[in-house]
Amino acid sequence: MKNKKLILLVEDDFFLQSLYNDLLNGAGYNVTVSQDGVEALKLIQEKDWDLILLDIMLPHLTGFEILLKAKETNKLVSSKTIFLTNLDASSEDITKLKAAHDYWIKSDMTPPEFIQKVNSFFL
Repeated sequence: MKNKKLILLVEDDFFLQSLYNDLLNGAGYNVTVSQDGVEALKLIQEKDWDLILLDIMLPHLTGFEILLKAKETNKLVSSKTIFLTNLDASSEDITKLKAAHDYWIKSDMTPPEFIQKVNSFFL
């Protein structure tokens, strides 16, 4: 990758955080990791991210709350956001997620599928 894209990874599950971080770094991305909603919102305010990977269920603020607060300050104008979720595909929450936001990744994707999905946002 010519210029390393800046990705903010917001995930509180240590295993998934480590996995995604390793995959993204291995694919040539510049990754910053956050584990909770308050810290993530602060980081969103500090930089212009190329992509934000945002878990839905987080301590202190949910992914939805972070997205709403960041939009209020116009900090997501140039950033793309992908929700990360382990919610069951048949759950009501996933139905709401699909209706409200086009971009989401199920946490049970294979590593190649995950990187392919992320790469597709930079085409």
